[in-house]
Amino acid sequence: MFRKKKFFNEIRKALKEKKIPRIDLHNHTTWIDGKDTVVEMYNQSIKKNIKYFLFSEHSRKQSGDWFNTFEKEIRNLPKSSCQPLVGTEVKVLDFKGNIDISNKIRNKCDLVMVSVHRFPGEKGNIRENKINLKEKEIIDIEYELSRSAIINSDFDILGHPFGMSLKRFKIKPPLKLFENLMNYCKRYNKAFEINYNYHKSPKDILKACIKKNVLVSLGSNSHQKSEIGKVLNEKYWS
Repeated sequence: MFRKKKFFNEIRKALKEKKIPRIDLHNHTTWIDGKDTVVEMYNQSIKKNIKYFLFSEHSRKQSGDWFNTFEKEIRNLPKSSCQPLVGTEVKVLDFKGNIDISNKIRNKCDLVMVSVHRFPGEKGNIRENKINLKEKEIIDIEYELSRSAIINSDFDILGHPFGMSLKRFKIKPPLKLFENLMNYCKRYNKAFEINYNYHKSPKDILKACIKKNVLVSLGSNSHQKSEIGKVLNEKYWS
């Protein structure tokens, strides 16, 4: 059985000792929107000397039997120096903090990640949706969606905090708001993710996490095998 508490405590200990643990906890495959298969991603994680590799595939409440097959494929991977973990990344649905996951899928996962992927009421391709809001309003909406989910829903990792503001809207929220979310993560025993694809200046975020004694997750947000392990690159942390 995967022991989550021990796992995240060991990550926290390593980071406090200024060591970047060989983990990559945010990865996608051909099951949804990735370019490489589970096996291809796993083999590359072994080559990259990664010790724990989370397959955090996107799912929804209505996701069907594919997740059963996805889980079985991961569980049946050959043993190696890398431990593959079954996971999912789901979105926040509303300002009450409800998240888009079924108990059936939750029970199959080692780790569940929750991310803000769109604003309530948005439909279709968000790249084509125009949002007529001021920068502060966008930041406040994302903050409240994240905060409510941390407080009201059961999951393990807050995925790419403020990722919508940073990547979709090209807005950099103040560090104080990141720290506020860290405080909630600590209070409700959630891990705060530092994501290679979203957080381009991770040192200040990591420093705040260590200072606040927050659980931390590290993810490359890889969608192909060439992206695996980027969050562990020394240049990323320099």
